[in-house]
Amino acid sequence: MTARPFTVAMVAAMPYPMTKASCIRVGHLVDNLSGEYEDIRVQVFAYQGTFGAPARPRVEYHLVGGFDSEKSQYYSWSNKLRADARVIREMIRQRKAIDLIHCHTIEGLGIALAFKALTLSRAPICMDVHGPVVPELVHYRLIPDWRPVVAAVEALESGMMSFVRHAFVSNEGLRSLLEKRLARERVTVVFDYVDLDAFGAARIDRARLAELRSRYKGAGERLLTYVGMFKDYQGVDYLLRAFAEIAGRHPDLRLMLIGDGPCRAEYERLIGELGIAGRVHLPGLVQHSEVGNWLEIADIVASPRIDNEITRAGFVSQMPEYMAAGKSIVATAVSGCSFLLRDGAGILVKPNDVAALARGIETALTQDDDAARAMVQKARENAAQFTWKQGISAVYSVYRNLLAAGGR
Repeated sequence: MTARPFTVAMVAAMPYPMTKASCIRVGHLVDNLSGEYEDIRVQVFAYQGTFGAPARPRVEYHLVGGFDSEKSQYYSWSNKLRADARVIREMIRQRKAIDLIHCHTIEGLGIALAFKALTLSRAPICMDVHGPVVPELVHYRLIPDWRPVVAAVEALESGMMSFVRHAFVSNEGLRSLLEKRLARERVTVVFDYVDLDAFGAARIDRARLAELRSRYKGAGERLLTYVGMFKDYQGVDYLLRAFAEIAGRHPDLRLMLIGDGPCRAEYERLIGELGIAGRVHLPGLVQHSEVGNWLEIADIVASPRIDNEITRAGFVSQMPEYMAAGKSIVATAVSGCSFLLRDGAGILVKPNDVAALARGIETALTQDDDAARAMVQKARENAAQFTWKQGISAVYSVYRNLLAAGGR
């Protein structure tokens, strides 16, 4: 008996598409759900992103304008709420088609709850929790770090979460935190998996590769590469200091920082202070579909993330892609990296420690070819157990179970 087709409202209070880990996760979910299951129709409700949304079978985009994605405005309440109101209006227009809501972040849950209140929809809600909610609100100064305010927001979070039928998280640490709000059987770990095909030889654009090498990698040079957002917890300042510490001993080494974010100006000042401006490339954000080309010209890739309350409940979403790309990896032992790089798949170093990071990079630079090949091979083997084709079935199962149980 064929299962009844259904429509999922994928609700993301963020620009879509955009080269940002949370948005890339949404994209992977949309692509794999529509690619693997013919009985699913996906409607994406989000802000208009930096790039055009890709055409996908059984996927509709409802992307609203009016959101200012400039770094100085990105996290302002007025900017967000105006865009959220437009998303709610779009959902109301599509209300008859929506069978189930998959929202992302606490803000996406707010949009979903407003939609249900205004339309009396019985569509069940599942939520993708991208990080610890209250610590992130404090970290980004969206609320003051004052106990009465924090307690009130925690109470509001608990009340909102009571309407969530099931939650998805990207790592076990976040699952443990969330179990204070939801029963364990209502929380499923869906890692930030990797699409291995995206990093295969067939996907590499040889003309683009030649262009990147010509522009960023001179003859005899080696590239140490970071891909990600420029946020303080990502530890890019530690990477810059570690690079400066070893640069004199490795004149052929260059540092490539691919990304952007609120700390860019701070990093640019630090590059000047460290005297390494001539050896650091800052190409900005690149489309996620292009990441494979950029990683192909790298010799070593780095994840310098620091250890704090946010990262302990986080996951380095680019790490599976580093592993699939076949490069030597140096990473701090936080946010799931110890598990991903187990059994010698990478060089793990102590977080929040410039000297340890510098030693790890130098180890990668000086290891012999056999050791490097063995490490890369193990990383690829680990990544092969970590694909979206394997992980997406858990999401589909939750959807079907929620629909079978009926609306709330």
